[in-house]
Amino acid sequence: MLVKAYTIANAGKSKRYARFNSPSAIGKGDPMSHPGIGGRFRRAGVYGVFFLIFPILAFPAAIDPGSFQTAAKFSVDKDGMSLTTAVATIEPRLGAPGYFWLRINFYSFPVATEDIPGILAGDTRSMDKKWGRKSSNLSDYNHSNASILLSMDKIHKVWQVDMAVPGHTCTIAPYEKDVQNFLQEYQFDGQKLKLKSKGTYVCDMKFMGIANQEFAWEMDVNLPVFEKQDGKK
Repeated sequence: MLVKAYTIANAGKSKRYARFNSPSAIGKGDPMSHPGIGGRFRRAGVYGVFFLIFPILAFPAAIDPGSFQTAAKFSVDKDGMSLTTAVATIEPRLGAPGYFWLRINFYSFPVATEDIPGILAGDTRSMDKKWGRKSSNLSDYNHSNASILLSMDKIHKVWQVDMAVPGHTCTIAPYEKDVQNFLQEYQFDGQKLKLKSKGTYVCDMKFMGIANQEFAWEMDVNLPVFEKQDGKK
């Protein structure tokens, strides 16, 4: 989790790492007020609303798991991975009204039908559990997951970008010029994200007493974004 990485590696020491760890009444004289006519119209209105809403409610459940397919590459100091699935969620930033975290989780395995209900609620725990089951093979585990975290305001302007892979995390776009370089193609309307980016960033690790690390990434995603519901982690 990014929250844990921040707490262990960076608590209180640098601002370059993010804290991560979502009927009006019918008047008299109106024909609709007649007990016969009004009743029929009101019932017809209810049935009409039901049939209008039902397809909207049913549509997300029919989302194609293939919608999450992608091709992305990440590495730290040349130790790289290629990931084939991306799931994007958004949630408010606690303690920062008007700001949000948009997180893109990448995996080496596909979304299955049973994962869809959780994803629609911004919950990736079923995917994370699948990743966790790979821990018996550390090489597989360490090359099966990555995440990109965009810090944005209410008009979807991005202010900071963080990247995390197992064992490593860094703010790869801490300043406005870095963000501009990162967002080579970027569109987000609150529901759909299009993001293309390729680059490298040398992360200053002196405060940890270790050598600097080079983070590299390449992604081209076109994804639905799901709002994290309260109580989901």
